[in-house]
Amino acid sequence: MSQQEEVQFEKGLSPLGVWGLALGAMIGWGCFVMPGDTLLPKAGPIGASIGLVLGALMIVVISFSYSYLISKYPVAGGEFVYADTAFGKTHAFLCGWFIAIAYWSLIPMNATAVGLVARYIFPGPLQTMPLYEIAGWTVYGGELIVDILAIIIIGIVNMRGVEAAGWFQTAVALGLVGCILIIGAVILAGGVDWSNLQPYFAPEKTTMASIFTVTALAPWAYVGFDCIPQASEEYAFSNKKTKVLLVSSISVAALMYMIMNIATAVVAPWQQFIIDNKAWPTGAAVESLIGTFGLILLAIAMLCGIISGLNAFYLAGSRLLYSMAVAEAIPAKFAEPDPKHHVPRNAIIFMMVLAIVAPFFGRQVLSWLVDMTAVGADMGFTYTTASAFVMAKRAGDKKQMIISGLGVCFAVFFIGLLILPFAPGFLSPQAWAFLFVWLALGAIFFAIKHKTYYASTALQEKVAVICAANADDEEVQEAFDCEHPKNK
Repeated sequence: MSQQEEVQFEKGLSPLGVWGLALGAMIGWGCFVMPGDTLLPKAGPIGASIGLVLGALMIVVISFSYSYLISKYPVAGGEFVYADTAFGKTHAFLCGWFIAIAYWSLIPMNATAVGLVARYIFPGPLQTMPLYEIAGWTVYGGELIVDILAIIIIGIVNMRGVEAAGWFQTAVALGLVGCILIIGAVILAGGVDWSNLQPYFAPEKTTMASIFTVTALAPWAYVGFDCIPQASEEYAFSNKKTKVLLVSSISVAALMYMIMNIATAVVAPWQQFIIDNKAWPTGAAVESLIGTFGLILLAIAMLCGIISGLNAFYLAGSRLLYSMAVAEAIPAKFAEPDPKHHVPRNAIIFMMVLAIVAPFFGRQVLSWLVDMTAVGADMGFTYTTASAFVMAKRAGDKKQMIISGLGVCFAVFFIGLLILPFAPGFLSPQAWAFLFVWLALGAIFFAIKHKTYYASTALQEKVAVICAANADDEEVQEAFDCEHPKNK
């Protein structure tokens, strides 16, 4: 593929836009649902809070490898490019294939969450036109309309260019943080009975078991910060700032989770409260403490979180598909540009069409798919930390080798929590079925494309050009001059 046929990305993302991209992807519907149905039952209020902080610290260590590689390889495609540079084409394809399904699946999952919020606020109008039931979940025509509209609208925003997507992301991310901080401040100012937090840990577990049960959820809670490298060609600032952006976004995400967790626990003795309010304990808690105003704020925050997640995964997923198309791992059509807005239009449209189909299968089926894609996200963590270790070793950077090596350990630990039968995050049989189907499809696709894929040097040439243009010191230049691994 010639350079002219590829997207010539615009430098339209500000630091605040990139920060919002990471935060918005991390804070989705789970921040508002998990306290009542997962965090408190499994760990208690204090155990969950400590587990969230510990998980965030492990994710921060992993993020250091991302910032290290972004500074050296500011190329769209992120993990796919890193794996290609460090380990070659086979590993790059495997990494990209896993991440692609993770990013795409989170678009319809967030879209169906829009329908759930709307159902809670307007139960009558949306729960109309019951179509069918699948896996115990009733699919309503009213909710489908809301879900599909959300997918289409955010897709159109992304087709308007990265600057529009960036400003949109900034607005909804700031709205999200603002609403949650107001809720937290009002609750604290109104006076609460802190004795409601007892027992501090899950009664049926040891203290350490309570903490590590929530730590195991870190890949779900904080997945999304890894969207940042996918858009690194579009930064309107020095890519060396990404470390601060990553650490601050993960830290704020952890704070948001803890505020929602504590807010759910303090309204009444939390064990009985979550039993009495099974539908949505967090919503019931905020409404009880603040009233209708609090519930409106919570709904706005939840919608901001969901929509920002939609936007972030559209942007990240389309750039990943673009990079894989440049490498000829997938059809070149995905790298063709929009002549006006300079975005990979075909990649965005493809993701939109697939996402529109997904809500018809019901949210329960989608949850199995998302559970499977947690493996995909963790594979991205593993490949990125391992790539950073290899590149640091080539550059003789012992400090980064230690940091990245520790990141590899954490990433592998998270994968183990998903695939080991005795682990708390062990995948359901349905999620395993989805995983095997996706791997089989990848094997078939790889067999079809591998000849042209291995013959292509387009991605390596593109990386060399961009890296040379951004090489402003000897350390960076050394990374660019490293020998690319043989693709055998």
